[in-house]
Amino acid sequence: MLSQDQRSGVAVPRPDDPQPVRFRVLGPLAVQGRDGRAIPVPGTKQRAVLGYLLLHPNQVVATSRLVDALWPGRKPVTARKMVQNAVSALRTALARGNGPDDEVVLLTHAPGYLLRVDPELIDLHRSRRLAEQGRRELAAGSPAAAAESFRQALAQWNGAVLADLVEAGASWPELAAMSEERQAIREDRADAELRCGRHQTVLGELRLLAEADPLNERLCALLMLALHRNGKPVEALELYRRQRDLIAERFDSEPTRELRDLERAVRTRDPAIDPPAPAQTVPPLAPPEEVAADLAADRSAPPAATRTVFRPPPGAPPSALVTEALPSAPVLATPTGEDAPPGHAAGERKRLSAVLVRVEPPAAVGGDDAEAFDIRFREVSAVVAEEAARYGGTVAGRIGSTLLMLFGVFRSRVDDALRAVRAGHAVHDRLLRLALPLGVVPGAGRVRVAVSTGDALVRFTEAGQDAAPMVVGALLDQCLRQLESAEPGHIKLCDATRRAARLVTAGLGDPLDSGSASAAVAALGRSPAAPGARAPLVEREAELDVLTALFNQAVRTGRPHQISVLGEPGVGKTRLVQEFARLVGARAEDAHLLRLRMPVLGRPTGRTALGELVGLCAGLHPADPPHTVDDKLSAALRRWLGPRVVDRETVLGHLRALVAPAHTGGVLDGEAVAACRRMLEALAAERPLVLVLEDLHLADDGVLDFVDGLAESSARIPLLVVTTARPDLIERRPTWGGGGYRTTSTMHLEPLSQDASARLVSRLWEQWGVRRTLDRSDLTSVTGGIPLFVVEYAALFGRPSPAERAEVCGAWPEHLPERVRAVVTEHIDALRPQAKAVLRDASVQGPRFWSEAVAAVGGREVAECERWLAHLERRHFLVRADRSSIPGSDEYVFRSAWVREVTRLSVLQPARREGRRRADAWLAERAAGIR
Repeated sequence: MLSQDQRSGVAVPRPDDPQPVRFRVLGPLAVQGRDGRAIPVPGTKQRAVLGYLLLHPNQVVATSRLVDALWPGRKPVTARKMVQNAVSALRTALARGNGPDDEVVLLTHAPGYLLRVDPELIDLHRSRRLAEQGRRELAAGSPAAAAESFRQALAQWNGAVLADLVEAGASWPELAAMSEERQAIREDRADAELRCGRHQTVLGELRLLAEADPLNERLCALLMLALHRNGKPVEALELYRRQRDLIAERFDSEPTRELRDLERAVRTRDPAIDPPAPAQTVPPLAPPEEVAADLAADRSAPPAATRTVFRPPPGAPPSALVTEALPSAPVLATPTGEDAPPGHAAGERKRLSAVLVRVEPPAAVGGDDAEAFDIRFREVSAVVAEEAARYGGTVAGRIGSTLLMLFGVFRSRVDDALRAVRAGHAVHDRLLRLALPLGVVPGAGRVRVAVSTGDALVRFTEAGQDAAPMVVGALLDQCLRQLESAEPGHIKLCDATRRAARLVTAGLGDPLDSGSASAAVAALGRSPAAPGARAPLVEREAELDVLTALFNQAVRTGRPHQISVLGEPGVGKTRLVQEFARLVGARAEDAHLLRLRMPVLGRPTGRTALGELVGLCAGLHPADPPHTVDDKLSAALRRWLGPRVVDRETVLGHLRALVAPAHTGGVLDGEAVAACRRMLEALAAERPLVLVLEDLHLADDGVLDFVDGLAESSARIPLLVVTTARPDLIERRPTWGGGGYRTTSTMHLEPLSQDASARLVSRLWEQWGVRRTLDRSDLTSVTGGIPLFVVEYAALFGRPSPAERAEVCGAWPEHLPERVRAVVTEHIDALRPQAKAVLRDASVQGPRFWSEAVAAVGGREVAECERWLAHLERRHFLVRADRSSIPGSDEYVFRSAWVREVTRLSVLQPARREGRRRADAWLAERAAGIR
């Protein structure tokens, strides 16, 4: 017989009745038999299988999903057999606790298993049911009953979800989502308590919750209300100020209208927010130390850095503080209407670098003189436009004698800040040479340049990239302040610009500290070092052996060979060729080694790249005067071609033209290409030559033709050309790296396995003297096996203090390194517009999503979405599940949590909310159809 607890509506068994088997997943996994005793479930794999099935009760879970859950990295050959053994042992254990009616049955159901169980026997379901009951009661105007329902829901929790399995390495996406469910129940409980007038009781817990989640605007609002009602309005206003500043710093945005209205109400002592009459006494909230312990346990799950928006609970009546309705149709991440720009979001958050250039006329200029100055100012505009185009930026506008250049608007690059710095210096130096024609003489007028880097909201017009976008944010105001304090002869850089520029100039000293524009340009002209280049090399032994074998073959046969190393950003192309170059360099007496990265910043890559190559062969230095360049080139040609070559002067003339600064632009001519190829062939004839050309996807067609020609050469020379590139190169030239030639080949680099990633972190921490325990599951979900991400993960989590982690992340959340954000943003912006749009639509959902849900978010055809999702999987953005938990719709996850976070943060908040609403609606519709 069952008695009924009238207060909570939960059926409570009498003490003398046998209890059915019960399961606890809200805390360490536990199974309680009919006699009330614990049923032991030995073995980590058995417990993991049971825990995963309990998270999906009465659903068919494919064996492949269980295998992925148990072995997220490299899987043993007998993985499926081990799952079968675990299921068999579980059936035996459950049979010991079952009664004659078999309340719990573990069935084999193609393509996997189904755990048939009454959901009420699982604490997670009971918590969810009680929480929904509380929300209905709160919407119906019964806050006291709602508070009790929320208390009952929280009482089901005994720690983090499946805490013992998490400790053993489980990192399933469902765990983080359930941790967020608990947080939502806490917030709803606090809301109900405040509506009951229990602001004194709830204040302590709200302080702890808000401290643990500083970007949660709903928590901020609840705490502000509690402080106000406890007679602490000044503290409430100070809390709002900190929240506003944090949102402005992190997101370049402002608090929601609800939070702003609440601040106004606190400031004006609006009686509408005064406390209601106290309700009856209820059981106390959890002690502060218990709440703190629970929060610490929750944070053991992978963090989700979100800015939680304050909004009423579902079904609640509109707040008296809300005076204006939200827009009924916010802009989507990827608008699909007729007025939407093709291939572009209507707006997105982007990291930009802004350059302001001001040429101040003499104070006496006015009337006709001002008109003359304006005519001559066109020369200034032309200089700025030329340098902006040269360095990959765009001129965004002019106010008076001030011009604005922007970098990263249409396509982000890792080196946008460095490009902006170089463009600013180049404009500054050229304008100084225009000083006299402009009438700007020393003491009468000045040329000022400032560069600032930061986040901004970029809105595109209907014309897309054919028209200048609208840029909104504090970035431009900051740049204006920089401009006001800029001194003549110097360029004013903000700290964010310096930090971003140094990310791509590691190992070049500190050229940004130079006050001289010319000196800074010269220092920054060298090829930037790749981040993570000095990290240990792991799981690339086979690839290194291939490169070594090809070199030995070229030496043995005397035939040229060209191999392309292809891979996505951060996958380790540079680190692999660096290690290969080290091995070749150790045989310096046996081989020549030349390394060149594309492009040299801000200049065309045709003549410039070949000129750099000539300079490497001849030992030229950027500071060499013209006569020294001639001497070095002549000496090199005599050594390579011999003193009796008839056309030596002709060859010398072509090489001199390639390295001359005045000839860095233009199209490569056939004679210059032939001269450069002849120089390399002569060098290889002297000793075997290894030519390493990195980032070849950035090269122009002239360089690609030149490299192709080296492999096709009929000359018998021991030459190995090693190129690195992203897969973009294959899209430009589908036959690259194969093309039917026996002398060309291609190598594709894949992400690291979980074991290799862990080894890399351990070796880095050992080098740095860091003593920490590595969370392998968190490492895999965050980094996706991308070596650059693994190195950044090690750098971030090897630093114990928030201040040290801030050095890695800059102004971004502590878990998102600045370099990762720059690389991922560049990678995303390099996608085709349709692929980028689909990726953004996927990011507003959870870590796991379905192709049909993505189609629902963006309003596209499912077949179209599936094509682009497959493309994104090939580009290492996504991973497709072997079996989908929703029949008929492909299931995907982001390869790296960092990739999803960068993509999601670029989507405007209204679009995120609308996208999530559409995805939830699709899920609800599918769930109803399945039932």
